[in-house]
Amino acid sequence: MSNAFDHDDRNQYPTSFRVSRRNFGHWDIITNEGRAFRIRGGPGSWRVIDERTLPGPDDLKFKEQAAAMAYICAELMHELLTVDGQQPHVMEAWNIDFTRERDPFGPQSS
Repeated sequence: MSNAFDHDDRNQYPTSFRVSRRNFGHWDIITNEGRAFRIRGGPGSWRVIDERTLPGPDDLKFKEQAAAMAYICAELMHELLTVDGQQPHVMEAWNIDFTRERDPFGPQSS
């Protein structure tokens, strides 16, 4: 059986995801490709099971449910913006206000 997450571009991420509670202590994180993660457990002991084929840990343990969800969000919301040798993703300028006037560490105006 093939896995919907198994494709050549390891930096391809789903465009959206949703969280579904199956019952107490059982949560599924679903993308267009299928179930990406499972959260299982209870107070003080939560497991994240990664069902994607990307390299990385497939069973992580967290004390807090919020920490487990933060890990999943970081994985699914990661954006590869610029890396040598890979096609960069371009972000529209209105997404950030990165100017010297608003951020002392921002680029200087020309």
